[in-house]
Amino acid sequence: MVQIEYVKKLFSAFKSNDKEGFLRTAEEIIEDEHKKKHHALAEELQAIINRRSTNAASGMALLASQPEISIDQALLFQRIYPENQLSRVILSPENKEKIDQIIREFFRWDVFESNGAYPIRTVLFYGPPGCGKTITAKAIATELEVPLLYVRFDAIVSSHLGETASNIRKVFDFASKDSYIILFDEFDAIARSRNDESENGEIKRVVSTFLQLIDNFKGHSIIIAATNFEQSLDYAIWRRFDSTLRFDMPSMLDRITLSNLKLRRYTGSDIDMDEFVAKMDKFTFDDVERAANEVIKKCLLDVRNTYTQKDVENALDYQKRIVSLRRTQYEPEGKAL
Repeated sequence: MVQIEYVKKLFSAFKSNDKEGFLRTAEEIIEDEHKKKHHALAEELQAIINRRSTNAASGMALLASQPEISIDQALLFQRIYPENQLSRVILSPENKEKIDQIIREFFRWDVFESNGAYPIRTVLFYGPPGCGKTITAKAIATELEVPLLYVRFDAIVSSHLGETASNIRKVFDFASKDSYIILFDEFDAIARSRNDESENGEIKRVVSTFLQLIDNFKGHSIIIAATNFEQSLDYAIWRRFDSTLRFDMPSMLDRITLSNLKLRRYTGSDIDMDEFVAKMDKFTFDDVERAANEVIKKCLLDVRNTYTQKDVENALDYQKRIVSLRRTQYEPEGKAL
């Protein structure tokens, strides 16, 4: 059957709420891909169908199947259901390729394990702040259709002896009950080098505990740790991650792409986008997005679909002041963030 006929059958089944018909057509597509010797694609499609039928028939069913979070646990982590699309995250070619691999391997988890291999389960994101680490983790959760467990380090880290390690253990214990993207943001808070003489014995115990927990964790989840201070991490921590991805400052092309993406629903009045972006010196991805949001908010307040040169200049001046203040505060000697 030609592909257009498959598409027609899928749409028809969806329109009539014919779940069985939809699944039959999906199986036909998978069988057809096997005949074409597209076995990897066929297995990936089959894994998606299997997950949808076992995890949930709807978002509410997925929510109902999740283990409850106690009041004490809610202080340590937050369960989030992100809606960040990966296609709207600006990534380097290398990072995009690796993240695509992470997603494909997750969907074929059972295939890997049955053949004595393991998918990528632990990932370290590092690089300057505001360059996409957190939003990428959320987008991966969206693509995999699993919740994101966002670890609250303000509650995890305790001044009481032994409590920080105990709190981390609680996170892993809860995560073992279902599939998640487990995000340890600001990871350096618990993973600093044990060779640092300025650190006390408590942080050394915390690092040792984390190493043991990550080694013994068998959950059907992906652990993502993100840090802006990779140079401060313990050496042994690096060896525990299956993959490490660096997130760098955006190039001019990245800034243009993100600006166009954010402002896609609006038109500019004779504005040269190259000139617009050239003024974003030292802007991170987050800075670009904030500047674009200022332009959008001005359009919404004035009930118009076109932004002006003045809108852009005001948004850039506002964000540049923030960038300048940040650099003055954190780079007293001119050091890069």
